[in-house]
Amino acid sequence: MTLIPLQLPTRSNKAKFPQGGSAQLNNCYVSEIGEEGKVQRAIYASDGLQGFCLLQSVADGLGCRAGLVLDGALYVVAGVSLYKVTDTGVQTLIGSMNISTTAPVFMERNRRVPTDIGIVCDGLMYYCRADVLTQVTDTDLLSPITLAFSDGYFGITTAQNKWQIGAIDDASAWDRLDFATADADPDSLVRIAAIQGQFLLFGEKSVEIWQDTGGGDFAYQRSFVIPMGIFAANSVATIDGTIAWVAHDRTVRMLAAGDAPSIISDPDVERDIQTVEDGSTINATSWVSGGHTFYKITCPEWTWVYDTRQKRWHQRKTYNRPCWRVSFVVQFGNRLIAGDATTGALFEMGPQFADDAGDPLVSSVVLPPVHAFPYRLTHDALYIDVQRGVGTGQGAAQDVDPSLMLEWSHDGGETFHVQRTLKLGPQGKALTRVRAHRLGQAPENGRVYRLSWSAKVDRALYAMAADVTKDGE
Repeated sequence: MTLIPLQLPTRSNKAKFPQGGSAQLNNCYVSEIGEEGKVQRAIYASDGLQGFCLLQSVADGLGCRAGLVLDGALYVVAGVSLYKVTDTGVQTLIGSMNISTTAPVFMERNRRVPTDIGIVCDGLMYYCRADVLTQVTDTDLLSPITLAFSDGYFGITTAQNKWQIGAIDDASAWDRLDFATADADPDSLVRIAAIQGQFLLFGEKSVEIWQDTGGGDFAYQRSFVIPMGIFAANSVATIDGTIAWVAHDRTVRMLAAGDAPSIISDPDVERDIQTVEDGSTINATSWVSGGHTFYKITCPEWTWVYDTRQKRWHQRKTYNRPCWRVSFVVQFGNRLIAGDATTGALFEMGPQFADDAGDPLVSSVVLPPVHAFPYRLTHDALYIDVQRGVGTGQGAAQDVDPSLMLEWSHDGGETFHVQRTLKLGPQGKALTRVRAHRLGQAPENGRVYRLSWSAKVDRALYAMAADVTKDGE
């Protein structure tokens, strides 16, 4: 027998075909410990959710669509209504809007007092001033599709590749002549975004960068053009002072100052994006937790999360769903607040929560194949260095004496079987050994192990090793 260390995955990144590898991190991610640790990096459970507020009168299936923090309150568009929520979860219905229930909602705020919140959805614009919701009826407003705010101006995209800016710090006042055309390339204008005093105009095949020059006729002037468009209008999010989006070539791109946008997506992410026919079904958000900045893209079939600190992707899933339930995340005081995509529920999100607002938060790790091709391996024992002695001491039985589920696959991770339950140890039993014996023979193409755990306890995976015998030499 030979004891060999097993390689733990650092990201979710399946190969094109299962026999090439099926590494996955679901509801967990890699974080560095450094040279001072027993290992240099560990796998930790993703942040969980706890109920914060349930917005009333939100029709089933519509959910929370956009959120924005202003003057110590959280403003949320849920369904077709605008709500104001205090830091204690007290809600006020501000008003309802005659907006599409399926098109993306865009919310931005200006700089002045009293502050305007601009809301755009599928050709209509509203503004909220002093908690009064009003539709913009200025006849000079072109039909708005997307919205951004930069350097004192609300900016909208509209039909025929036109984009328009409003009066300075005023969502209600527009001038029909304050428009320009994004026509550097013959592609359709899809989305407007803002960063560092600039408007970014995303077309189907290009991105135009417009700078505020203070011009008398029109305040903005095109500075340069990036030959890389956008596939999913609602995939744009600000991360680490820059912009990320799903590009027209179905890669995920990040804008770097003075450079062409870099590709941050892995092939596995890109294969999932390739399966999406309608880019409007993809949405994005970003947040910071535990020193990591995360960028999330999701559609009804999957959710991917990019950790900008580790430059690695992992996946998120809500229990019994193919994707994660969260539509957006905002920083609200000392809390992270997440909106539910299909209900009026708002959640507090953080590492102190070990479930998904009552649903199990199942973290699973699928390892790269263990093999000695062209030889078979007999797996005599498996040793798992995981956070141990973590039982809660009270509560549900599965939390008092928590377990780890071990499974394996001989077809590259398509089918897992032979589930074993390995105890992690009740509270204080940190010397519990987590191991499995007599695991049988694997074929020459190798074995893929999967670990899963959902108990509401601290979770960390540090290392794994296997005692194996090479057969047929």
